[in-house]
Amino acid sequence: MKSVWKKSLWIPAVMLLITMQWGCQKTKQEKKEVFVPVEIGIVQRGTIRESLSFTGDIEGQAQVQIFSTIPARIQKMNVDDGSIVQKGDVLTIVKYTSLAQRLAQARAQLASTQSNLAGAQVGLAGAVVGMDSAKREYKRLKKLLRSGAIGKQQVDMSKAQYDGAVTKVAAAKAQIRALRAQVRALRAGVAQARSAQYDAMIKAPISGVVAERSRQVGDMAMPSLPLMSIVQMDKLKVRIQLTEQDMSKVKIGKRTELKVIAHPNRTFIGVVKKIAPTLSMATRTVAVEIHLPNIFPVKPKRSCRKDEDCKDIERGMCRKQKRKRKGICIEQHPLKPGMIAQVEIFIRSYDNVLLVPEDAILNTSYNAKGTQGNSREVYVLVDGKTPIKRKIRVGVKSSKGMLQVISGLREGEKIITNGHNLYKPGLKIKIVNTPSTNKDTKTTPSTN
Repeated sequence: MKSVWKKSLWIPAVMLLITMQWGCQKTKQEKKEVFVPVEIGIVQRGTIRESLSFTGDIEGQAQVQIFSTIPARIQKMNVDDGSIVQKGDVLTIVKYTSLAQRLAQARAQLASTQSNLAGAQVGLAGAVVGMDSAKREYKRLKKLLRSGAIGKQQVDMSKAQYDGAVTKVAAAKAQIRALRAQVRALRAGVAQARSAQYDAMIKAPISGVVAERSRQVGDMAMPSLPLMSIVQMDKLKVRIQLTEQDMSKVKIGKRTELKVIAHPNRTFIGVVKKIAPTLSMATRTVAVEIHLPNIFPVKPKRSCRKDEDCKDIERGMCRKQKRKRKGICIEQHPLKPGMIAQVEIFIRSYDNVLLVPEDAILNTSYNAKGTQGNSREVYVLVDGKTPIKRKIRVGVKSSKGMLQVISGLREGEKIITNGHNLYKPGLKIKIVNTPSTNKDTKTTPSTN
């Protein structure tokens, strides 16, 4: 009994000892130092380009919707989406059987009326001859009556014949006037019927590429519904909105660079062609239009006679040259209307200035507009391991995420570029990268 009691006291004592030991170990673990992983960079001198960045939709320089001016069923469709057409090409023919019949009928009526007019003119000439003859006879008989050679009855009969001839001439002239009016009306009818038949052949008003064809053979063409669109794609345009603050920086003729997702490794060059004279009252911005080509000669230059000679080139075709027997291979239409373009307008460059990554700026001081003279904050390593918050003034911002430092930093100082927003005063840091310097790269950093 006594041994059992001793055993029962021993077990809780052991458990208490284990618990105390575990608690001490946990306390030691809690007191273990915590390091914040960071990346650092070295403040260096380089060249930075000031530029303005925009996003805009690519459009054709001209886009025309095609309508039928007459309501009729589509009889023939000569083009499809993507077809290249020239001005005057027949795109669609609507059913014009009734129009042809109407034109033939109008022409027949015109010919018949013209024939009647010719006959009436001949009849008028005969009536005039008869009237002149009756007039001479009447005058002759009047002289004989005055001399007493004939009686009054003969003169009266001649007078009646003359009056009848005058009436006949007047009737012939009236008939001719009526027939001439009919001819004019019928000619207008023929012209209208010919125009309607011409309108049944819907032609391209401009050269370009067919897009958005919405009707098929057998569909009803209505004047209120577009059949298709034609887009001029050899040259394109991009519209952007410029703020009042940046208006003075952009002029007509300014060179621009454009990028699209479809061609990530390629830069397209455009030129500012139009700047609206007034600002939008709704957005307080001014519309700017940038023009750029969409046909590019192949490099190195290649001669060709037909499109098959350029088929190994993506979007390749043979373009004829004036006064030359051979053409050259070109890349046609790599850009499409509707694509979103990232537009950058170069303003000026600054050489031999201090640069820091925009990522190094603390969130607490960040302002989306990196304009000249703005105040920011960064963490600087004063002894190689202790971050100290410091205010700096920044200038222009490049499209590649670099900022010009106006004051607050010196060349060669180390700053935290990543992980700084997780750091709190009193914590220790762990540098996880090896920053490069100008001596390492033997170049001066340059950024766009």
